[in-house]
Amino acid sequence: MSGNQTAGIPGAFELFRAAKVLTRAERAHLAGRLSSAPWARVVAALRIDGTSLLDVGCGPGLLAHLLDRSGYSGHYLGVDPDGRKVGRARAWLGETPRRAFRAVGVEEVEERGFDQVAIVDVLYLVPPSERAVLTGEMVSRLSPGGSLVALTSGGGPRWKRAVDRIQERLAVAVLGFTRGAVVAPCDGAEVAALFSRAGLLDVRVEDAGEGYLHGFELVSGRRAGPGGGF
Repeated sequence: MSGNQTAGIPGAFELFRAAKVLTRAERAHLAGRLSSAPWARVVAALRIDGTSLLDVGCGPGLLAHLLDRSGYSGHYLGVDPDGRKVGRARAWLGETPRRAFRAVGVEEVEERGFDQVAIVDVLYLVPPSERAVLTGEMVSRLSPGGSLVALTSGGGPRWKRAVDRIQERLAVAVLGFTRGAVVAPCDGAEVAALFSRAGLLDVRVEDAGEGYLHGFELVSGRRAGPGGGF
């Protein structure tokens, strides 16, 4: 982890001001999302040295913004089936030869060979019966030796799991900020099992929920390189 990476994480108020092209409600949602999850841990888990990244469930572009502030120099593709959020990402951050956003699911991404794939706090919106297929789709977009990083929020003590369900149902069913087929939190152990079954190596689960209401866990693994290793 580089100190420069974590130094790129803004405060909520700074982010609110940085996204001034969006509505106040959209900016408030961005700032709240920044404050409620360990984004510094996610950014620190990713390489910023010119590698390519596929951001699955990119939303309005928060990870892209944080990576840019941290000095990310690679090619970034953010995908999300929610066209509203993709529209916000384009309006806020714009697109460049190195950065693009698409209103599609990962199964519609034709490119292969990404050095990294990230999925940040998205799996709870995917029905449990469909998570293995989604994981396989992400792994198939990785280059040999490439890494998959997921932040999931279904772990921790029982009270955190209860908070998780209440808040996410509020975001999906009441406020409409998030769209998904279900609200079914999953913990790091479940995600790690999905990674292993998809053939990833060196699968790790790290507690990332300290200081947060949710039981965040960071799960990572890598695709085998040529000949089964790097």
